[in-house]
Amino acid sequence: MSNRGLSLARSLQRRILLVASLAVVALSALTFVFVQSDTRARTLSALSDWAVERARFENDLFALAEENLEQFADIYLHQYASAPVVTPEQFWSLYERGPDGAVRMRTAWYEGAWAPEGDYYQHVSSFIGNNQPVTDPDLQRRLVLAARLLAQGGAGWISRFANIHATFPENAITLYWPGTPWGRQADADLRMNELGVVESTLQQHNPDREPVWTGLYYDATAGEWMITYQRPVDRDDRHLINPSHDVPLTRMMERLMEEVPDDGHNFIIRSDGYLVAHPSPPGAEQELLGQLSLEEIDNPAITRAWRLIREQTGGQPGSGDIIHDDAGDAYLAVSQLTGPDWWFVTVYPERPIREAAGTAAAFVLLSGMALLALLIVLIARVLQRDAERPLAQLRDAAVAIEQDRHADVAAGRLPLPEQLGNEVGLLARTFRTMARSIDTARDRLESLVRERTGQLEQANARLRSLSLLDGLLGIHNRRAFDHDLQTVFDEARASRGHFQLLLIDVDEFKLFNDTYGHLRGDDALIRLAGCIQDSIRDTDRVYRYGGEELAVILSQPNAREAAAAAERILAEVRRMQLSFPETEAGIVTVSAGLASYSIEHQAPEDLIREADRLLYQAKAGGRNRLCS
Repeated sequence: MSNRGLSLARSLQRRILLVASLAVVALSALTFVFVQSDTRARTLSALSDWAVERARFENDLFALAEENLEQFADIYLHQYASAPVVTPEQFWSLYERGPDGAVRMRTAWYEGAWAPEGDYYQHVSSFIGNNQPVTDPDLQRRLVLAARLLAQGGAGWISRFANIHATFPENAITLYWPGTPWGRQADADLRMNELGVVESTLQQHNPDREPVWTGLYYDATAGEWMITYQRPVDRDDRHLINPSHDVPLTRMMERLMEEVPDDGHNFIIRSDGYLVAHPSPPGAEQELLGQLSLEEIDNPAITRAWRLIREQTGGQPGSGDIIHDDAGDAYLAVSQLTGPDWWFVTVYPERPIREAAGTAAAFVLLSGMALLALLIVLIARVLQRDAERPLAQLRDAAVAIEQDRHADVAAGRLPLPEQLGNEVGLLARTFRTMARSIDTARDRLESLVRERTGQLEQANARLRSLSLLDGLLGIHNRRAFDHDLQTVFDEARASRGHFQLLLIDVDEFKLFNDTYGHLRGDDALIRLAGCIQDSIRDTDRVYRYGGEELAVILSQPNAREAAAAAERILAEVRRMQLSFPETEAGIVTVSAGLASYSIEHQAPEDLIREADRLLYQAKAGGRNRLCS
């Protein structure tokens, strides 16, 4: 009897240990998945909020720069319209010509001196390159007015900036810059108005007269990496001056490093691929490159991040967009800065999320194993003290659990010695409760798994669909185009079909947007896309290639029928009669280039280049036509 009881006890111990161990392992695995998902969601939400806050902080700087330079422009224009004429004597009392041929403000005005009109000059310097005559009275007057204005208000305008200065289209500059007499140090043959910073304000390069934030560039005179904000100021269609602020990279880096998330870092980049600020300063070999583009940075991580942001947001990120960088094993939190066309990017590695989930799962596993060990000890003591019948009942219940008959134990269809007041009775009652809990937990888990599996399948289906569609036009996007073009190209190379590529561009669409606004422009694109979609066969497909440019992959049997199909598309667009009286046609029209696949095309890009060349030929030939 005792040997049999001992055998039953050992058998029951082994069974309970096996079942409980599996439950602990399964619970640990589920905990790992849950904790990883929950940690990722909470971390990314916090990261998004943090990026939005940091972008809002950076936007304050841009707003302050715009406010400062707007104030400077208003005061300067008022003084230019009302101040008296500046005599040559007054001009040369401030300036002198050096032996190198350049004209600079005298050193006294930088070190500190009172001018005859009562203004106190300090930290003000100025420079006119040796290629620029200074005999023009108006140039002299504009230079003197700028110097006076900087002397009067410069200290109040540089609270968060290195300096405030004014450049002139005649290769001249006047600066208020404590600690840096830039105008005294510049090389005599420096051609500022031929370099990218000042050149971007000239009327031929900036016809809309928009303020400009530059990318990162090296100021050789100051010996500092800079970004500059400058505002062109005109009067009577004449370019007078550009008030400007410089922000040294060191200050941008200090802000970038403030409150950086663990193991993360920040950088700022222009939407056109020019670096603005990064925690790692550029090397000396890049100082002569001008503004730093992606090709000059030689940083694969930044290049990859820029391309991912452009691809996944269409070049227009919102506030706190989260993008996963698979190659970098990190997340990118992106916010668009409202001042310049810049992106504030926070890079956060995925490793801490995995580590947090692993730590939690390990804790659950160890806790479960410890609890399991304690449970086995208690069971052994109870079984050693009780008789065979209670043990046999427990054995039968354990066998039922092993056979996945949790419901029989939970519902009481199998007897257990629950009436005992000792440990065996407690174990029996606990066993019954455990069976009910397992049965309930299993039902809940199965229901949850079915629900989550269905949700995941629906989400994946939506994501697959959305990733191939253009969010505005409802037609297939560039990603779908690249995939489909490669597919039909491979099939044609294998002699399994023939196809043509039609590139379509809306004529004078910038004028349409400028005249009627982007909402009307978006509506016109939507109607054009729908018209083209309705004009093609079911075997053809239309895509948004980029901006106002659309692409159609045709499967016509030959070039002649493809050209006829393309002409029908152009005719349907004209038949829409979208009013555009500012053009010669009076309606919205399109131009198109049609390229047919041939064995000479070695890659899809060859076909794209041919269609693009024909499209531009159609544009050059007067628009509203097809070239094939």
